[in-house]
Amino acid sequence: MPESRSIAPLVWIDCEMTGLDLSKDTIMSLACFITDAHLNLLDDTGYECIINHTSAQLDAMGEWCRTHHGSSGLTQACLDSTTTAETAASDLLDYIQRYVPDRKVGLLAGNTVHADKAFLVQEPWRKVVRHLHHRILDVSAIKEAARRWAPVDVLKGSPQKKGKHEAKADILESIEEAKYYRRVFFLKEGDGQV
Repeated sequence: MPESRSIAPLVWIDCEMTGLDLSKDTIMSLACFITDAHLNLLDDTGYECIINHTSAQLDAMGEWCRTHHGSSGLTQACLDSTTTAETAASDLLDYIQRYVPDRKVGLLAGNTVHADKAFLVQEPWRKVVRHLHHRILDVSAIKEAARRWAPVDVLKGSPQKKGKHEAKADILESIEEAKYYRRVFFLKEGDGQV
């Protein structure tokens, strides 16, 4: 049976973590934007939160995280924040449900978003993932396909990421990157799609 066109929204989430060890690391900050199927933002503000961490939790980070999150100001912001992970998870789900009220409709999207999902399937975030469709749209997978099969001029024209590793900036860059790949790979002249 052939696939049909999807008009399902995309729920773009990017997380910054204390590291990548699921047994001990946690989400420090995250941002979420929601687009329609054509990558138009449904809300320009999005949702963003910084989660309270103790000095002990932050001191346990690896060298890269200590250096990067320290220089970006995220470490101090986590110390100053009064937002718990439980509150952030509930607020994030409320934000998503404003634009995607029905369960199992919106797809989680982002760059290397499987890594974010690995943290989001844990408590207290699990309710967010349960609200979303089981499939994901990973821009990194499209990028890797392009690196192998696209003409060189397509690769040269792809948006360059700034590599800030800040949730809001990263997710907005991911959406722009998806728009580029959508235009060069999936739209035909005169398609009339936005």
